[in-house]
Amino acid sequence: MSTPDLHRPEPPAVPDTVATAMRRLREKAASENTRAAQLADWTTFTRWCERTGHSPIPATAEQLGWFLTEKAAEVRPDGRWAYAPSTLSRWVSTINKMHALAGLPKPGGHESVRDLLRGIRRDRATPPSRRTPLLTDDIRTILSAMRAETADAGWAARVAERRDAALLLMGLAGALRRSELTGLLVSDVVPHRADGLYVTVRRSKTDRSARGRTVTLPYGSDPHTCPVCAYRRWRDVLDAWDETGRAAVTELLAGAEPDTGDHCCRGLASGRSPDGDRPLFRPVHHSGTVGTNALSGQSVHSMIQRRARRAGFSDELVATLGGHSLRAGFVTQAVRGGATTQTIMTQTGHADERMVALYSRHHAGLVGNAVTRLGL
Repeated sequence: MSTPDLHRPEPPAVPDTVATAMRRLREKAASENTRAAQLADWTTFTRWCERTGHSPIPATAEQLGWFLTEKAAEVRPDGRWAYAPSTLSRWVSTINKMHALAGLPKPGGHESVRDLLRGIRRDRATPPSRRTPLLTDDIRTILSAMRAETADAGWAARVAERRDAALLLMGLAGALRRSELTGLLVSDVVPHRADGLYVTVRRSKTDRSARGRTVTLPYGSDPHTCPVCAYRRWRDVLDAWDETGRAAVTELLAGAEPDTGDHCCRGLASGRSPDGDRPLFRPVHHSGTVGTNALSGQSVHSMIQRRARRAGFSDELVATLGGHSLRAGFVTQAVRGGATTQTIMTQTGHADERMVALYSRHHAGLVGNAVTRLGL
């Protein structure tokens, strides 16, 4: 029987440079939005612990159950629940992660916590809220209202009109999520002489490994709804602003008609822009100033609701619109137009046919439905 080596040297410490690299790679395991959400979740829990006299780490299952029960009972001034079951579940995941990183048992893994979450979900069982899709005719109505609104407006209003038209048409034709739209760089959009635009989506909600995908935006038959025309009109403004600033944009737009009625999409230069690391969609101030950072997802949501309201959509309908209305609009319009599930998934990137069927049931219920054969 061998005796233990009592003089075994201690393993060498991890060098600072390696430790820094390890930390950076661990941070890359989640997106910036995910890390921000986890920080907010942990802050919510630690503040509750401070108020109730608990230690946030290590936390017990009983402590976590108290926290969840108290938060689940909170309501807003209008009587709605303050926190959805999905939010409570996310909090538990974050608390578990913080304990795992500290080498401690996960309190959310206890059966009592899992039962509590199941009980909350059953108690709150309601149909999920879904964004109303914006169909092609809806987008056409909104664009017409935008053009009419800017016909007698100054150049600053036309900057916003060009950006918003490009956002709406590229979002609809590309079936893009709002995070995918706001994440686009100038270099991600490449003109193609025969097909229109090749748009590289480098990262998306369901693409955690960032493999990326490419969607094609075709030339439109109507210049008012042509995604490539809208892109070019916005790029003209963007390039002028980045190269020369306000003076160049003023010269470009001050005397130009907001809507020429002609295509401007042909003859775009192919290949990636040499200065393409610029965000494609950015904030536009009411003075016409174009920001430098990428537009936020909330700004896309607000823009769609604002433009729809100005186009005469009812307040009740506007409240159901958002960034996802463009992606939902693509699927719904494609189903209504007779597109197959596989061709729809080619553009949307869906991996599950059931997601396409979901749109069909909720917004195109008569397509392929035998009820139309009843002769009523």
